[in-house]
Amino acid sequence: MVATDSQATVTTLDTLDTELTADVVAFCPHPAWRHLMACGCYELIKGESPSRVGRLQLLDVTGQKMKEVHRVDGSGILDCAWLVTGDEPPLLAAATADCTAQLYRLDSDGTLSDVGALACPDAGDACMSLDWCSADQGPARLALSSTAGRLFVLEAAPTGMRCLHAWGAHDLEGWSVAFDRADPSTLYSGGDDAILKRWDLRTASNDDGDCVATTLNRRSHGAGVCCISPHALKPHLVATGSYDEKARLWDTRNLRQPTCELGCGGGVWRLKWHPEDSGLALAACMHAGFKVVRLDGSHVSDAEPTFLREVAAYGQGTDACIKAAGIVEGDAGLAYGADWAYPGPDADTALAGTCSFYDHTLHLWTLSEAESRG
Repeated sequence: MVATDSQATVTTLDTLDTELTADVVAFCPHPAWRHLMACGCYELIKGESPSRVGRLQLLDVTGQKMKEVHRVDGSGILDCAWLVTGDEPPLLAAATADCTAQLYRLDSDGTLSDVGALACPDAGDACMSLDWCSADQGPARLALSSTAGRLFVLEAAPTGMRCLHAWGAHDLEGWSVAFDRADPSTLYSGGDDAILKRWDLRTASNDDGDCVATTLNRRSHGAGVCCISPHALKPHLVATGSYDEKARLWDTRNLRQPTCELGCGGGVWRLKWHPEDSGLALAACMHAGFKVVRLDGSHVSDAEPTFLREVAAYGQGTDACIKAAGIVEGDAGLAYGADWAYPGPDADTALAGTCSFYDHTLHLWTLSEAESRG
């Protein structure tokens, strides 16, 4: 057996001042629009009459440089995600500080059209996260979490949205929500109560009835569950990130305990799997910057252990990372937004977009891994 050691190099391509504090990035997965990246911003304007403002920016990363091509000013954006269905124009959904789900359509000229917004009643101060579930037939569904701990499942189409289910899921803030990639009737959620829950959407008593949590884990996370990332290519694999500064892997067939844990040095606010390299993930770790981690072992075979290892860092982790990212030491930047671009043909590097809060900075960078055999 040949042993391999992976050596990773990160290279900054471009940085951009988002003006408002940035907290989420999302690359468009449509083959014709993979050069577009959305960035969401949220900022609290202090004063005698404080207000919360936001912005959704659309950026072209052609030529490895970021150029803003469209912006929408309005409510603060806490999360956003794209949906591509067949030949339909891509849709972009946003979770807002006004407790609404906002829907946009990407038009042929590369700009966003407002499809409409749907209020999420009794959501608290904001809707915090969202996730799409595409359907082979009929409208897609959109799930949102909220600071009141309530979850919402909406039916979404290019013509608008309607609420299918809404219920109280967590006693504290609901930080994260995600659909199971293999079973569209299964939903996961995590909250500031440090509980990971699995829901069966078929158990709702009626259109407005509560859903039933079929599984919950209240012991493994030492703090709030910030993000949940089911793996699109491995049907039983889910990753979670927590304020307790750990990323965890889970086998969905047994949620009593995680299969592994990795300390990341900061709260893991976002964790994104690479769309084609099934073993690669990108984590936004708040004050510890951004981490690139790799999945080792086989998650399918019980004979081989699965674990995560860090292969690269970007951002506020070390002096070298700070210098590489163009971040000034002492800036109160928090690593919040992270996503992988969908690779083009013959791509030998992974392209990432990340953004940090407070220092309102958007970064575009690449990861290169060289294998040395021995």
